[in-house]
Amino acid sequence: MSESNIEYTLIKDVTVITMDPELGVLNESDVLLKGQYIEAIGKNLTAPSDGHVEVITVSHGIVTPGFIDGHHHMWQQLIRGVCLDWSLLDYLVAIRNVYGSVFTAEDTEFSYYIAGLDLINNGITCVLEHGHIMNSPQHADAAIKGLKNSAIRGCFCYGFYENPQIDNNCTVLAGFDHRKRVADARRVRREHFQSNDPAQELLTFGIAPTEPEVEPIADTIDQITFAREIGARLITMHVAMGPYDTNHNQVVQQLADKDLLGPDLAFSHGASLTDEELGAMQLAGAGLVGTPDTELQMGMGFPAVFRAADKGCKAGLGIDITSNQNNSFITQMRLALQAQRALDNEKSIPFKIARKTHEVLRIGTMGGAEVMGMSHLVGSITVGKKADLNIFQCDDISTMPVIDPTGTVVFQASTSNIDTVIVDGRVLKRNGQLVGVDWPRLREELISRTQRIESAASKIDSAINSEKWKRHL
Repeated sequence: MSESNIEYTLIKDVTVITMDPELGVLNESDVLLKGQYIEAIGKNLTAPSDGHVEVITVSHGIVTPGFIDGHHHMWQQLIRGVCLDWSLLDYLVAIRNVYGSVFTAEDTEFSYYIAGLDLINNGITCVLEHGHIMNSPQHADAAIKGLKNSAIRGCFCYGFYENPQIDNNCTVLAGFDHRKRVADARRVRREHFQSNDPAQELLTFGIAPTEPEVEPIADTIDQITFAREIGARLITMHVAMGPYDTNHNQVVQQLADKDLLGPDLAFSHGASLTDEELGAMQLAGAGLVGTPDTELQMGMGFPAVFRAADKGCKAGLGIDITSNQNNSFITQMRLALQAQRALDNEKSIPFKIARKTHEVLRIGTMGGAEVMGMSHLVGSITVGKKADLNIFQCDDISTMPVIDPTGTVVFQASTSNIDTVIVDGRVLKRNGQLVGVDWPRLREELISRTQRIESAASKIDSAINSEKWKRHL
């Protein structure tokens, strides 16, 4: 039976971690999907006899909502691991001033496509993409094409950051300054995202302002105002990066003072946010996304997502950059939880562990959905929501016995245990393999493109702009 003929998908005899507070964890249950939607959850379900049905059975299966990656720079997929021993300054000088200037539009499309596939392979079904590789209108079109071809759900946020025009290896379009980027963002919104409704479209449109911590606040305000004028669904930006926040700019407070906070704002990092700023975010419905791997490594402070959640803010997690670490969302959940436990345990002798595992799984699913303004559509396994699901096969030596299903997903399982990934009702990973993906062919193209990028980057003196970034940090 071809995929196009399937009306119903029936997942049989699994443990369902619904993340729906009214349902909880359901043992020995079934999940019935009808097209894009979750139709029913319960025991001994059957699909209508007059419909085309695919039945999925997974040994010792655990079903979770798809993970939601609330902060990513997907263009960096082709330079995997180059900054694993770097500080934030190293990253800004080399990635934001060298590598970003040598990616062609074709590199960008391919990187976004491969990144989308890799996220799906890791159980990430929705991503908030902060795209600061907009070197030309062609780069913007290419990024969107790559994302759409991967079939992941998400919001593409057009980044206004200007990669520098350094030498002849540079791919930044001459004269493509901020004014022209703004005009191009308007074009992209008009040409690619006419609906921009997440209930109708897998991919929607947003804006990522130029770095608010190093730019005049008036510029950030102008960009937020423009984003809302053209109907951007989300606006995302880096703020309050811990020890680097030496000037105590309090960008969020400045926006709050001008009544500019709102549920369309998704801030990333935020370790040095004040309690007052978090309170303002909570009142306005703005969200915070933490990226534990990069925050802990690069000196941006301890992840602030639990602190934000404790204040009633929407809080989610993100991968950030594959140029640093892999796309395992399970790892980010575990790091976030253990980092917060370490902070909590320093306060007094920890006779009890206050932070529970189910809390971080919620942040990675419903929390991310709330940050992205999509909790009515995804984030939990609830009848009527979109069918974005992961099925873990937990019958191997690394996961058996399954005593606590939630703990198994967060602390015992790995990407290799993700047997099936479903996005919008479509099975995109089956039996542990991406569906319809010719990886050997893609691998050869990936190697070739990465070699060209590395060669071009090696010809540029990364110290050219290092003093500029040092002044800002």
